[in-house]
Amino acid sequence: MKILQEKSQCCAAKIIRFGGKRRQCSACRKTWRVHPAKRGRKAKRRQNHYLTKVFRSGFTVKQLACHSRLSVAAIYKRFNRGLTDSLNRRRVIRIKGKKLILLLDAIWQYFSGELWTLYRLSVKSIDSFQATLLDPVLRLGKESASNWREMIDELPPGIKNRVIALVSDGIKGIETVTEDNGWLIQRCHFHLLGLLYKMRGKRAATPGRLVREKICCLVKLALRETSARRLNNQCGQLAKLAKHPKCPKRMRKIVRDFLRRIEEFRAYLEYPELRLPTTTNVMESANSVLRRKVKTVNSPQSWHKWALAVTRFKSKFTCE
Repeated sequence: MKILQEKSQCCAAKIIRFGGKRRQCSACRKTWRVHPAKRGRKAKRRQNHYLTKVFRSGFTVKQLACHSRLSVAAIYKRFNRGLTDSLNRRRVIRIKGKKLILLLDAIWQYFSGELWTLYRLSVKSIDSFQATLLDPVLRLGKESASNWREMIDELPPGIKNRVIALVSDGIKGIETVTEDNGWLIQRCHFHLLGLLYKMRGKRAATPGRLVREKICCLVKLALRETSARRLNNQCGQLAKLAKHPKCPKRMRKIVRDFLRRIEEFRAYLEYPELRLPTTTNVMESANSVLRRKVKTVNSPQSWHKWALAVTRFKSKFTCE
């Protein structure tokens, strides 16, 4: 068999050894290293304790400079370098359990007159009281069911194939997403009662105050009622009160929507074995943590970057 020897790139001549890791061209006597070393000094080890103090201990970047010999600019530079390195690493999410529950919520903010929405998702096993936050996704414009559909379609197959139910607030069109995937839907009680309590009125002179108070009490009872007979009676009273002339137009609309989707609000009673959360308060808690950290951001890119870091450093929340 004919042996083909490598030739030099400069003269295409025979290559001879010139020490341990160097080679030499036999024609022009040029030498080179077989495995070239990286030029310049060796990179210093990345310091991640800045990220830990900011995202877990509650410090600000300026507070870190007060206890350091470095300037604020140097601390910011090292912090941003460590933040970029941590976000470039691939995140591996492992969630145990054969059946999972998906919780949705979104927050929005204006930047330079444009509305940006941050879509946040978390996953919880029916056998666990701990929810794991997934990486948030930033989109231009207001919250919509079409964007939520894209977020759900982009879920890892190992998570999406195990989801059996979805918990959300009053997102328009989210029921079509659950129907397409064959999931159950549980509507948030907190958002419903919050809207009604705002219109209940605190003063005795509020027009239709007794009607508003009665509606709030009946809705609260209907959310927890286990007797079918009493539930039908409460729904009948709500339908009559919604037609009352002193019932505000917006409250009438909320009551009718509640009666139309009452099965979605009471899914946790129909399927007690799934332990469905009745609220999205775990997402509200995660959003409050995020808002405290991003108070000073001034661009959507920075907002998304900090949201990713907050999510990865504090990804576990209790969800009962």
